[in-house]
Amino acid sequence: MTARVVTVAPHVTVSEARKLMREHDIRHLPVTEHSRLIGIVARSDLNWPSTARVPDETPVAEVMSGNVIAVTPRTTIENAASLMLANKIGALPVVDEEEHVVGILTAADILSVFLEVMGVGSGARRIEIRLPDRPGALAQAVQCISELGVNIVSVVSARELEGWRTLVLRLATEDLEPVLTALADRGVEVVATGEGDD
Repeated sequence: MTARVVTVAPHVTVSEARKLMREHDIRHLPVTEHSRLIGIVARSDLNWPSTARVPDETPVAEVMSGNVIAVTPRTTIENAASLMLANKIGALPVVDEEEHVVGILTAADILSVFLEVMGVGSGARRIEIRLPDRPGALAQAVQCISELGVNIVSVVSARELEGWRTLVLRLATEDLEPVLTALADRGVEVVATGEGDD
């Protein structure tokens, strides 16, 4: 979430909104009245339809989306991402109990969290393993890696086929060979490996 959010009043012109977006390198402006969220205007709203540019003197109130989907600071990142995907929107204003804008969550923020969760940027080595989807399967792989003194930086799991899971692990080690050998010895299928942040 970006806490220092730029907002506009409904009477602000499209020209002023475009200027603010350029100056702050943003694509969404929450529209507030008496400090409360009443709408949101996206860069695409300012040129809709694309063949007919919205006149510069038009108030943003005439082009904003009034039925704003917003979240609170307590909304989980996965719920926010689900809202954005389901509603095909690129940003969610973050509001407090009084509907005051306290931040904005954008698709770029979601991608940033995704990369952090995946361990990208940590310099750790990436491996993909396939495990049976049953209690204890992951614990065996983790124990195997732990016995080698290798730290697991991140673990992400996804269903693959009925009864199986593919996991992406980032491991803090320069040499994956001992890990690959130990996992193979325990019957863990290694699907792929990768260098650091490739």
